[in-house]
Amino acid sequence: MTETAVNSDQSVIPKSSKYVMSSTEKLILISISIGTLMTALDATIVNIAIPTISEEFGASASASSWILLAYTIMLACFMLLWGKLGALTSYKKIFLIGIVIFTASSLVLGLVGFIQSLGMITIILMRAVQGLGAGMIMAMNLAMVTAYISPAVRGSAMGITTLMASIGTALGPALGGVLTSVHWSLIFFINVPIGLACLFISLKSMSSIATEKIAVDKKSVDLLGAILLFFALFSFIYMLNIGKGNWTSPTVIGLGICTVVFLIFIYLQEKRSKDPIVNLRLISDKNIVLTCIANLLMFGAMAGCYFFLPYYLEGLLGQTTMSAGLILVANSIGVMIAGILVGKLMDKSGGCRKYALIGCIITALGFLSMLSYDLSTSILQVVATLLLMGFGMGFSLVPIGNSIFTHTIPGEEGAASSFINTFRQMGSSVGLAIMQAVFVAVWTIDAILTKPQFIDRLVNSFHMVFIICALFALIACVLMLLSRDGPNTSAKQTS
Repeated sequence: MTETAVNSDQSVIPKSSKYVMSSTEKLILISISIGTLMTALDATIVNIAIPTISEEFGASASASSWILLAYTIMLACFMLLWGKLGALTSYKKIFLIGIVIFTASSLVLGLVGFIQSLGMITIILMRAVQGLGAGMIMAMNLAMVTAYISPAVRGSAMGITTLMASIGTALGPALGGVLTSVHWSLIFFINVPIGLACLFISLKSMSSIATEKIAVDKKSVDLLGAILLFFALFSFIYMLNIGKGNWTSPTVIGLGICTVVFLIFIYLQEKRSKDPIVNLRLISDKNIVLTCIANLLMFGAMAGCYFFLPYYLEGLLGQTTMSAGLILVANSIGVMIAGILVGKLMDKSGGCRKYALIGCIITALGFLSMLSYDLSTSILQVVATLLLMGFGMGFSLVPIGNSIFTHTIPGEEGAASSFINTFRQMGSSVGLAIMQAVFVAVWTIDAILTKPQFIDRLVNSFHMVFIICALFALIACVLMLLSRDGPNTSAKQTS
């Protein structure tokens, strides 16, 4: 006899060990995947165009840095708010609004390239708006998978969604190099047809989904908590971005103190709030906290490595910007293969933790294999190590991302999705800041010790970054070892 399962929108889904996604579920997954890919891509595609944009508008380096910073801050700082609003209204509504905002702001950003009187300030403001839209999309992606996709194939669906985030991050530099060589505005214009396609597919696939009745008893939003959270995350991310190599400056120390003070205020506010913006039940669950920190470390390692690998490929191996970007695609291929594989394995056997442990170990081995990099390293060897590291990343990030949902209760999907995506964004900022500090520190120490060769000092700095990346992956492995799978894990419950 075929059993049935009811998802969060109260629709009936066939439940079978050989369950195949319906056409509606496939379209929903496609729209979520496109949205995730698009927003992840925009986090890195702009990097390579910054010098060109700065030169064209005569902007200083500090002013230009806000093109990246405005996007990152607005993406991360409101993620939990979007998760709360999704629970109060509907996940699909927040997602669709995010797509519209992201696509419209991308169009304006592209037009600035041909209407230069709008100036750099317009670019920065529109990047902030674009970050708001991206945050809405990212906050809802995993929640929508959990709410709208059958549990029987949820592991694969989670894998594809996480995969899109990783591929977008990795493809950004390569695609950015190609588009900027024509005109930098194309890095924004490319979002317009993709966003419209995502909007069309979303409207078509989600029109049949009833509005979720997730939090009908909760009518308010903790605005004070949201404001305090914004200032806490803003202070933290801004501190990481300006602290590179100068952690003892009064500004950096002041921002660190502000971060701590705002976090204390948030805790006090959320304890007394009837409907807190930060789900206190989630952060009181040891397994969820361990999983989120592991997720932060893995994304931190990935972000730090992605930042330095182009410098190694171009500076030491003499590759062009475009060829370096194409070489880095090997990492995305590894992520893709592993993400699809581990998703199917989780659907079959259930469990997240065991796969996360294996993935973290493979990732650490991938980073350690990069210690062989020097001036004579072949491109084939670089591609092989990137494939290994990417495979480990895909094999770990998918079950880590899925693990948090094994501990949630109905109605918490939005909070959980925004929670884990906030940690991802924080991980990228933390990882990049730490890797840059390590690189500079090793370079400085080697210079003091009067290393005979400039190149030797450079290679040593790269190697130390890879060691720290491996250490991040191993610590994540320990954290997942200390955690446990939740009650919603077993694939047998969906058969």
